[in-house]
Amino acid sequence: MGRKMVKKLMSAALCTLLTAAVAVPLTAHAAADVTVNWNDVKQDIDGFGVSQAGWSDAIYDLQEPARSQVMDLLFKPDTGIGISIFRGALFPQFNPAPGQYDFSARPDQVWVMQQAKARGVDKLIASTWSPPAWMKTNNSTTSGGYLKQENYGDYALLMSKFIKAYKQQFGLDLYAVSIANEPNSMTFLSWDSSEWNSTNFEVFLKDHMKQAMINEGVQNTKVIAGESSWWSEDLIKDSLNDPASAERLDIVAGHNYPVPVINTELPTTPFSTAASKGKKVWMTEVSKVDSYDPGMGSALKFAKQTHAFMTKAGVNAWMYWTGAIPGNNDEGLINVDKATSTFQLTKRYYAFGNFSKFIKPGYVRIGATDSPQSGVYTSAYKDPASGKFAIVAVNDNDATAQVNLVPNGFSAGKLTPYTTNGDLNLAAGPDIPLAGGKFQTAIPPKSVVTYVGENGSAVPQEQAMTDDLGDWSKTFSHTGGLSMDTTNSGYFNGDTSRVKRSTGTTESFVYNVANMTRFKADLYQFSVWDGVAFYASPDNQNWTQVAHTSTPGVYTGSKWYQKTYTPVQQLPAGTQYLKIELSGSDSWEKQVSKVVIYSLF
Repeated sequence: MGRKMVKKLMSAALCTLLTAAVAVPLTAHAAADVTVNWNDVKQDIDGFGVSQAGWSDAIYDLQEPARSQVMDLLFKPDTGIGISIFRGALFPQFNPAPGQYDFSARPDQVWVMQQAKARGVDKLIASTWSPPAWMKTNNSTTSGGYLKQENYGDYALLMSKFIKAYKQQFGLDLYAVSIANEPNSMTFLSWDSSEWNSTNFEVFLKDHMKQAMINEGVQNTKVIAGESSWWSEDLIKDSLNDPASAERLDIVAGHNYPVPVINTELPTTPFSTAASKGKKVWMTEVSKVDSYDPGMGSALKFAKQTHAFMTKAGVNAWMYWTGAIPGNNDEGLINVDKATSTFQLTKRYYAFGNFSKFIKPGYVRIGATDSPQSGVYTSAYKDPASGKFAIVAVNDNDATAQVNLVPNGFSAGKLTPYTTNGDLNLAAGPDIPLAGGKFQTAIPPKSVVTYVGENGSAVPQEQAMTDDLGDWSKTFSHTGGLSMDTTNSGYFNGDTSRVKRSTGTTESFVYNVANMTRFKADLYQFSVWDGVAFYASPDNQNWTQVAHTSTPGVYTGSKWYQKTYTPVQQLPAGTQYLKIELSGSDSWEKQVSKVVIYSLF
């Protein structure tokens, strides 16, 4: 696709905030089990990708250090999101006239591909929007038009020479080339396009493409066909059912336009013919061209789409349209302004990273409950070679989702969560130890969380300090406006002593425990869902606010609700002190009944 937007964009990247606001409903759901079946192997994973086809200049034209920073953010596996597939283009200007070739015509694409490769990109591919105008029935690269039958051989030779030249001239070994981008539509638009029907593909593959690749010595490069604008394999079924054509066809691809309004409208029918012929299936393009949402709304929309395509369509790869693009729009993961060499990271970028950073080529998807609760989606992946695994959870609800991840056929001692939500960007959380054969998780509202572990890992050596708050003996200090409440225990499940404020001022109490890793705090709240904060410190002087989430409120009587608070982020290394702060005008409406602090020993 790729319509150019020209509006100016915000110049600063989104910042990772320290606090996480949590909306809490008045009803709670019991924790749901997600069984992860190690030996229930689904599809191979080829990777997660983006395109810069026609838009490589969006990065190339940035001034340093911005352009290297954008490349790092997209493709580096450690400091970036580790995207593993890069999609470029075969341009008509590479073959402007019969017998004339110029594969250096787009130096921006060469540079971006080389830089992506240097950052570890596993697969470089290229799609064709249109053959050169001299090969087409309408003598134009735009507004559709077919490849003339007498030029089938010329086009097959161009594709093969392109593969060979990119390797010889630029050191770029193309993993795959695609015959046509969206050959079933876009004929009325001003950008490059070309029409193909089912017979065209079948004849081109068996009678021209196969031999041209052999003649140029590039037959090991894979061939992609299909790439319909909507999710369908219909255009490629004849090629799949013809053994001579199918022999030169490796990957059947499709796009996902128009983007559905709601997830239940998402067309995720498996490509059954392609699967029956042993071909890989890729979703190679989707974006939103008529909106601008750098926040979690768009991030959740496309995270749910990724989940659906992985679990329902069983695709081997999923790709967003562009990694970086100019303008205030939803066509890219990163919005750039070439005039000022600035860029903005969207939440869509981080949510995409919840997949691309942790699920690498060579992984396989394994069986897992795909929707344990309404609005909650989970999928699981493993690396057969190393035993590493990742579980991605999407919570589209306004409340925390309590989910137990249950390993079946493997053992692991801990999971490390990485959370993206309105305030956090792939933030590492405290390790979750295996307890009673389950990993007990709290997935924050409107978030994408990836849980990473390794088969055979040991259970962390933690110890727990529990304070039932019957007195102040286990705390390090507390402010003067706090007291113990021993009244009305019937509203508090029989709890006979709780910390509350005696005035409407901000009050706090502090624990001192060496090597803190995480905590749980049980509170009762009287229809008021704010005024609770947590802080960590190595020295009782320098404090860092801790982002947190909570379970939905459970009604206990007379407008009182019980909730459990836990940290979302990893407690800073060296944390020795934990401060619990209560604020708000009413002194009695929130009470802390129990605190559990976990530490390493």
